Amino acid sequence: MRSLASLPIRNDQLAHTRALLIARIALVLYLVELLLNLTRPRVMPGEPSLSIFYKAPSGLDKMPGFADSLDRLLSMPRAVFWCLLAGIAAGVVLQIVAAVTTRRSDRRPVVLTWLTLGCLLLPFGLLSLVVVIEYVPVTLACVPSTVCVLLLLRGGVRFARVPLAALLAAFGWGALIVFGLGRAYSGLAFGTIFGYLGQSSLTDISRFAHNQFRSIDLLLAHLSVVDALAIAGGVVLLFLLFRHRVTDAVSGLILGAAVGLGFNFVESILYIKIYGSLGDMLGSSGGFAYWIRQSVGLLGGQVACGALLGAGLGVAARARQRGLVAAAAVVAAIGATTGADILSGWLSGQLRDQVDVGSTLDVLVVSPALWLLPQLPFIALAVVLLARGLRARAPALKAAVAKEVAAGSAITQAEVPVLVSPVLRLWAVAGTWRWHGRRAALALHRLHSVQLDLASQHVRTAPASGSQAEGQASGQAGEHAGERADLQTAVQQMDELRARIARLKGGQQPEVTP
Repeated sequence: MRSLASLPIRNDQLAHTRALLIARIALVLYLVELLLNLTRPRVMPGEPSLSIFYKAPSGLDKMPGFADSLDRLLSMPRAVFWCLLAGIAAGVVLQIVAAVTTRRSDRRPVVLTWLTLGCLLLPFGLLSLVVVIEYVPVTLACVPSTVCVLLLLRGGVRFARVPLAALLAAFGWGALIVFGLGRAYSGLAFGTIFGYLGQSSLTDISRFAHNQFRSIDLLLAHLSVVDALAIAGGVVLLFLLFRHRVTDAVSGLILGAAVGLGFNFVESILYIKIYGSLGDMLGSSGGFAYWIRQSVGLLGGQVACGALLGAGLGVAARARQRGLVAAAAVVAAIGATTGADILSGWLSGQLRDQVDVGSTLDVLVVSPALWLLPQLPFIALAVVLLARGLRARAPALKAAVAKEVAAGSAITQAEVPVLVSPVLRLWAVAGTWRWHGRRAALALHRLHSVQLDLASQHVRTAPASGSQAEGQASGQAGEHAGERADLQTAVQQMDELRARIARLKGGQQPEVTP
């Protein structure tokens, strides 16, 4: 069992300050949404002070397929709301205690910082937990496809790959925080927008319906902005907290895709349940929603947008004009999400008379194509960023492998051409499978993986640059002590990897040159 100190997490003041800044920004924006909702015009009869507590008319519950799910799908549980407020209050108290502790001991109270982040952000995750627990059968149906994509993100990049802890943290951020923030913000925003648009159309049914559709359009744009900012906050937070990792377009793309995958996981559960309950009204079904969101279109939507945003932030980390590049990535992600939600619906309406809705051609070909078509330019851009990022990593891979060849026998000169070329590695494994069987091929694959992990350590223990160098320049003695501890841990990990390579090669102990 690994101790907390052995995890590759930064414990310096810079990382904690910026992590708290992200949480405070999210909190302030939520309080602004809350204030705007409290001061909105009241439109519906019996409307509560906060629109998120609005209860659907009791007559709707008697309609077939509705049961009592409408309130649970479209409103916020009161217990969750009060937990949010309690978390905010606890977070403020902890920040005050942390400030006092810092002045007294002249050190950063790490535990209080993590507790503060938990109090400020985790209550939003209760909204996700309500959805996951409430609809367990749908949740279980979405698990296999989601796990497959997680494994793809884990194994798709072998050199300097994102650590498993960071990948799971990114997925958790998307599933708990991004979904929770999006639903909490947009639940308030819809009541606010509709309050201002609907107050002048109570006596005109057609105008009332028109304003309702306008509110939904504005809500989709609002949700796209909130989701993009929440995904960006998660990627930046992971870049800050996990030290000695390669911060570039590839790692950013993988983290962003993992955040988007977590968000899509919970969002899919909700959409599948909505279409399953209200399919007669919406003209679709839960099975169709599963087909689009968890099958043919799983790598699109939130996953593709998150990947594009993460790759853009990874590029921004190494760019001179970081703010401009990061802003462009956020705008591109917002455009991709909005286009997928609005433009695909418009295209579907244009082809409604030419295609039989619900037919085999519509379900298997037309609807997936119309949903993915607006996203293709953004997916292509993400693929280009991935290819450029992998190409940019090639010199670092060759240098790291050469350094390990000079250090000992864990990697020999004869193995260098295969290790530095993904094509040759694939060819070697495929040839081994053909001539020596599956077991030998898997053993070779494991050997290559461990050797690449060992080479990655040479990159991760190199002197920090960019944001990491900025953190080291702060002059805190505790930060330098943390750096030394991290380097010692990295050296121990390299020794463990060399021992594993020796076992995989047949028990020989590698010689290491200091």
